[in-house]
Amino acid sequence: MKNSDVPMMTLRRAVQLCNGVDALSDALNVSTDRLEKMLAGEEEVPLATFTQAVGLLLEATTTRSPKRGKPDSNEGGRKGPRH
Repeated sequence: MKNSDVPMMTLRRAVQLCNGVDALSDALNVSTDRLEKMLAGEEEVPLATFTQAVGLLLEATTTRSPKRGKPDSNEGGRKGPRH
């Protein structure tokens, strides 16, 4: 993945979270037409728009309840003393 793909991929994920281009364009205060051009790679994603989209993604992921299952690699995993 190239660094230049990251802003466009961020917008695509934000479209999914906002349930559509229209809702994301409202959230980012960008016209739908301009947002569609950014998503298509026809127009560069401005830094302010990218930053707002990242903020939306972070907000959405921090409000979700954490998944249970595999232990976090930072939790250690070993409960007893090491031999």
